[in-house]
Amino acid sequence: MSRLIAVYGQRHEPDWLVEDLRANLAPWVDGFAMVDDRARPASDAWGHEGAFRWRQRQAAIDAGADWVLVVDPDERLEDRAGETIRAEIDRRGNDPVLLRLTLRELFTPTQFRVDGVWGRYRRTRLYPVRDDQAPSPKPIHAPPVPVTHGYAVVDLDVNLYHLKMVEPRNRYARAAAYNRAEMQAYRRVNTRWRRMYGVAGMRLEPIPVGREFTPGYTRPYLIDPPRTR
Repeated sequence: MSRLIAVYGQRHEPDWLVEDLRANLAPWVDGFAMVDDRARPASDAWGHEGAFRWRQRQAAIDAGADWVLVVDPDERLEDRAGETIRAEIDRRGNDPVLLRLTLRELFTPTQFRVDGVWGRYRRTRLYPVRDDQAPSPKPIHAPPVPVTHGYAVVDLDVNLYHLKMVEPRNRYARAAAYNRAEMQAYRRVNTRWRRMYGVAGMRLEPIPVGREFTPGYTRPYLIDPPRTR
């Protein structure tokens, strides 16, 4: 049986948010690994994301990973995720394959956005530990997985819920954080991040019965200061 380690990073996220993440995954992962960025200087608003993802991989290896699940403190997997994911990684062994989840951006504690691109997001978040992997050189928008070519990509029927957009204030702060990151890395501002707070034509759907996550969203998560990933 493959040993599955969930890895995350923490910088400004409150401890209770991390504790809820661990409670969400604890029933079916084999352990956790953390990259602690809480002491990173405020002047380094984003850090080098490619290097950060490689540090995550190493932390998972140090925890004994055969497979790595990359998550953020403000993400939750549906409660039925473990059965599907465990079966797939045990079947795949050490094969060169990446597993992709369906991203659901919550705009209320129980509803996710489905209009336009919001309903089509997928995120590759699971990979086996292999020697043919390398860090991404990208300072921002680096992939969470350490390989993007030569691996098969398999879509799993598993929902990954993102909590950051539930609070309207966070939508503006998230757009600002991306703009700061692009200024730090590329000296440019990208207007596409305005979609983070645009609600024209917004359509929401409720989390389907049987696809819920626990612990649920019961207390406000506010980006403070608004520089988190």
